[in-house]
Amino acid sequence: MGNPDAKITITEFYDFQWPYCARSVSMVDEILEKYPNDVKVVFKSFPLSSHKQAFKAAKYTMAAGRQGKFKEMYHTIFANDTWKQLRSNEDLPLQLAAEMGLDIDQLNKDMADPSIDAQIQKEYQELKSLSGAYDTDEYAGVRLAVPKFFINGREPAGRSIDAWTKLIEEELKK
Repeated sequence: MGNPDAKITITEFYDFQWPYCARSVSMVDEILEKYPNDVKVVFKSFPLSSHKQAFKAAKYTMAAGRQGKFKEMYHTIFANDTWKQLRSNEDLPLQLAAEMGLDIDQLNKDMADPSIDAQIQKEYQELKSLSGAYDTDEYAGVRLAVPKFFINGREPAGRSIDAWTKLIEEELKK
């Protein structure tokens, strides 16, 4: 999302069944609105093993992305606490896709594509590998929790517009 040529890249690792990920959507949207030309957001899946439907929801969202509807699916799953319904209906995104007018046959084909599973696994391992990336006693690695944000590779010191703005402004001055 955002300007593909932006100087600032925010990377978000998310899980579709985690309430804090749902709460962060509005903050990401606010930053994109505040910096329409300077910021882009890259989303990466980190489905927690305790959230049994999160992996499949991520697959649906990536499959929707192949039809140009990643953003819409991402927002729709998190909107109005829709994500809570995944626990009782892991195929809820299929219904949402139909409501969005997606080609359901193509969506099902994309869901069966092993490259989507591989991409989710790659993204999961990317964050997991950072848990031991730091060698200092003061900061012994990235805490494996979602949502996890990096702004041009730097983890902001909090999840607030002010903390993000400070870091974005520092990065823009470089």
